[in-house]
Amino acid sequence: MIGKTLGSRYKLIRVLGAGNFGQTFLAEDTHRPVRAKCVVKYLRPARTDPSFLPLARSLFQREAQTLERLGSHDQIPRLLAYFEEDSEFYLVQDFIEGQVLRQQLVPGATWSEAEVLYFLQDALGILAFVHQCGVIHRDIKPDNLIRRQSDYRLVLIDFGAVKEMGVSIGGGTLVGDATAQTIAIGTPGYMAPEQAQGRPRPASDLYALGMIAVQALTGLNPLQLTQDPYGCWHWEPVHPINDRLVQFVNKLIHPSPYERFATAAEALASLQQVELPKSLWQRLGSFLKTPIQDLWRSPVSNAAPSTSSTAIASTTPPPQPLPSTPAPTAAIPPRGRHVFISHSSDGTDLQLATALQEALQNAGHHPFMASQSIRMGEGWAERIDHALKQCDFFLLLLSQAAAQSEMVLEEVRSVKQLQSQRSDRRPFILPVRVNFPLDLPLNYELRGYLHRLQQRFWRSPADTASLVQEVLDLVNATADPVLPTSDGIHETAVEQGQTGTLVGDGAPVPVAEPELPEGQVEVASAFYIERPPIEQRCRETLLQPGSLIRIKAPRQMGKTSLMARLMYRATQEGYGTVPLSFQLADAHVFSDLDKLLRWLCAGVGRRLGLENRLKDYWDDIFGSKYNCTAYFEEYLLPNCQKPGTQMAGRPLVLGLDEVDRVFEYPDVASDFFGLLRAWHEEGKNRDIWRNLRLIVVHGTEVYIPLDINQSPFNVGLAIDLPEFNHDQICELSRLHGLNLDPDHLKELQQLVGGHPYLIRLTLYHLARNDVTWPELMANAASETGLYRDHLRGQWWHLHQRQELVPAFADIVSSESGVTVEATTGFKLHSLGLISLNGSLAKVRCELYRRYFGDRLRA
Repeated sequence: MIGKTLGSRYKLIRVLGAGNFGQTFLAEDTHRPVRAKCVVKYLRPARTDPSFLPLARSLFQREAQTLERLGSHDQIPRLLAYFEEDSEFYLVQDFIEGQVLRQQLVPGATWSEAEVLYFLQDALGILAFVHQCGVIHRDIKPDNLIRRQSDYRLVLIDFGAVKEMGVSIGGGTLVGDATAQTIAIGTPGYMAPEQAQGRPRPASDLYALGMIAVQALTGLNPLQLTQDPYGCWHWEPVHPINDRLVQFVNKLIHPSPYERFATAAEALASLQQVELPKSLWQRLGSFLKTPIQDLWRSPVSNAAPSTSSTAIASTTPPPQPLPSTPAPTAAIPPRGRHVFISHSSDGTDLQLATALQEALQNAGHHPFMASQSIRMGEGWAERIDHALKQCDFFLLLLSQAAAQSEMVLEEVRSVKQLQSQRSDRRPFILPVRVNFPLDLPLNYELRGYLHRLQQRFWRSPADTASLVQEVLDLVNATADPVLPTSDGIHETAVEQGQTGTLVGDGAPVPVAEPELPEGQVEVASAFYIERPPIEQRCRETLLQPGSLIRIKAPRQMGKTSLMARLMYRATQEGYGTVPLSFQLADAHVFSDLDKLLRWLCAGVGRRLGLENRLKDYWDDIFGSKYNCTAYFEEYLLPNCQKPGTQMAGRPLVLGLDEVDRVFEYPDVASDFFGLLRAWHEEGKNRDIWRNLRLIVVHGTEVYIPLDINQSPFNVGLAIDLPEFNHDQICELSRLHGLNLDPDHLKELQQLVGGHPYLIRLTLYHLARNDVTWPELMANAASETGLYRDHLRGQWWHLHQRQELVPAFADIVSSESGVTVEATTGFKLHSLGLISLNGSLAKVRCELYRRYFGDRLRA
């Protein structure tokens, strides 16, 4: 639908969010001179049969009337229009620029008493108006509150129109209908008990607001808190606050709605009468007189503002300046510095990269740009590999196109590996966001690699001169930049508690999220295709004490996406979840069993919010496996049962992604996987280990010798993910709003098989009209075609494993397949380059045959 104009007026720019109940788009109002931005919500009725249409229309009109009435408040988005087109329903509302409140609720960090008081006063003022209008919001949560950029006042969004139309109940629930049974809509952790039972009332909104206040005062997500037998919450503010405020918040979150304030107006009146020390009210008065945006302003100068809409949340910490250096000197380092400039082929990226290249050359340095520095006939993979190993600085121009690029990801992976192998931590990474706001999607691996690094922003050519000068000052400096040290654990933004954004325009990314962002499950699931009965079998197994699930498939087949959905199911059951990607561990971690097990223990403890106590439990006399087991048994699992942790005595699901990396170290692998098997066996006999559920994700068969009695790969539930079949491809096409000709679908399947990522990539760009069908087919295997970045990424993987090239060349040149040695076959299969039937190997798809055939012959 992107590019479509609705109501002859609203041109859709990109998808902001999608779910079971509809989609939300950023749009332009083409009837206004400045083409002002707005938000268009497409509401998908619960049923499509004609008999339901009149009821849906009635519910839609009632919802629109409610939103129009609410939009008269300055802190609620205005309803600009609502209309029906082709029996489908659309709402148009103001686009709110600002920052979602979730970004300010950093896990482990707390707000001051004055900040919480101001938040409560501002939010209760909005809710008082909402309740006076006879409406209950029913989904108050940090994702539905935005701090408006213009004045930093709160704006309340998402009044449930999409959800209610989806379940055939229209309009906000009326205050007068407080006892009426309705659908349970809300978010776990913020949803009041009576609301979960389908009986919301105004006090239900107050409960959610109180839980946000508790989150701000404790630094804990509501799901991390525990309750007493009567349902009252255990919580304590990190810093002492006035008892009257504690009592006020406890009244908001009382399990019984009859013990809470009846309405927001009553709560607001009570808050204003709280007798706090005069000094605090004086500080609060000063606080309220301060320009609101200054109160949350980043302490770092030159920070770029973050923007958001009613459906977008940022995932990255506030921007920081580039690494600090001594004052620039006139002298240039004697040898000059080697600078690798990583950029996409986008025109803006190329212009900025060229300006940086020229400035660095003029200053006596040695910049490398793949688009400029590789001569015709020269092997680009070998040249890039050499340039990465030689460079002192890796200048990453991170645009939206670069964020979705497989080759950019591979370059960053290579740089991180080089850093882990060198004592001076070279090359230094200098990230620059090029027209890439913080609220746009960034795949979890790049977040994990870059989140500790300080970043700069480029928004227009007006920023070029200052950015070039800053880069020159940094590279010219005689001392190296001061960069954070690494403990071998690269955290994702999720591990920092800042959940990843999966919205944007729904573009496919080369690696999937290991954990579904809170509040965005519908968005993340919008294009997820189930492969029955796999998901159901996994969900059933996950509920079994001490269970083990093994998920195997080549790259980009959906392994991590399946794990993420199992993790989400576990949270719905009240389980704790810890996803760990072995891709984010430094290379040196895997060469030593002791380092690997320490990394595992530290990573799990960090995700559970526990203090690192490895020194207390690690005794060399017992050995690494004994120490690791004791750390889990005596510290991690028991302490998960205490208040203030994530578990509260519930099972823990530990997801280990990309464990293939351990296969490269056979001696370590034997002991590590033997330990996992031992834990699984302990779960059959001991209660504390029954609470541990393991999900092990790998891309290939186990090609290292493991004792059959000590291997985790011959127990538990084994899942081998298949490619998409024809019906699943048709369903994914429908989800993209396409109605492809059956011959085209057949042609696509012949080209890429059922490769989930390539199918998704194709349908996404067809839906956006980025490419026509004839162009797609004509240029499929070329360096200018749609798949060029993916194919270059696969070539890069193959280049890094030169021992596999001769066998793969034989496979590509054979129509009937080639018998290959087991280890070689397993490694090529894990890369997704071949299909295996026993020892007979065939090239994965026609696209690979065309691309690699030409290049391997050359």
